[in-house]
Amino acid sequence: MMIALILLLGADAAFGQGRPRNILSLKFNYYTDQRFGLEWEEVFLAPLPKGFYLVSAVSGTNTSFSDITGGRLGLAFDLPGSFYGEASYELEYDWRTANPKHTPLVSCTYESGPAMASLSFSGEFTPDSTGGVLSPSLKYTLNPRFSLSSSLFLAFHHYSTSESFFNFAALATGEYGLGPEIFLSLGGTFGTVYEPDARYEKWSVLGGVKVVPSDSVAVKCLVEYENADSAPVNPHNIISALIVVDVKFRGKE
Repeated sequence: MMIALILLLGADAAFGQGRPRNILSLKFNYYTDQRFGLEWEEVFLAPLPKGFYLVSAVSGTNTSFSDITGGRLGLAFDLPGSFYGEASYELEYDWRTANPKHTPLVSCTYESGPAMASLSFSGEFTPDSTGGVLSPSLKYTLNPRFSLSSSLFLAFHHYSTSESFFNFAALATGEYGLGPEIFLSLGGTFGTVYEPDARYEKWSVLGGVKVVPSDSVAVKCLVEYENADSAPVNPHNIISALIVVDVKFRGKE
């Protein structure tokens, strides 16, 4: 969600549009192992003097396996040339484990013509662990209908048990526009799960469709097949369906 927000911020910040905005994002998940639930986030963006933008948000994860509420506060800002950035802090509370999670974020994005590249670093602090995630991303539009994008996630966590783990994940997707309002996507992921109670690799194939009926509304449907046969406990293959609804509300100048 955070990377998606950075891209949304950049589309306006890079071109100096100065209207307050609300961005509401709803995610509905269903997994074939009978997990399901809702994730939501309400983001408010407001222009400040000298190329700064206030970023505030509330979010929640209410699923059959997780119950988390969070809030975020930060600044987005224009940088020289085609660069812009964000610095924010998020506090989440897990109601099932009764633990808080602190996530500071710093990011920088370059956007010019068909290319967009970003680099973000976020810390992750809980009562039981400390760590961080470094994530470079790249998107390139080959023509008005076809674009390619990729992201890497390099994570480090140290647990109270004195164990430390490195993980990485990679995501690559291609998107093709059938028209100005309908886009098809196809991609895949690969990642590691090295944690105190499990160490294995997993991969997935995903595809979906995005419908953009207006500048304010986007609806995405994504189906993913995940293979985790190498998991030492409960090896599995899971198919998941995800529906995402993004709505932008723009205020007056």
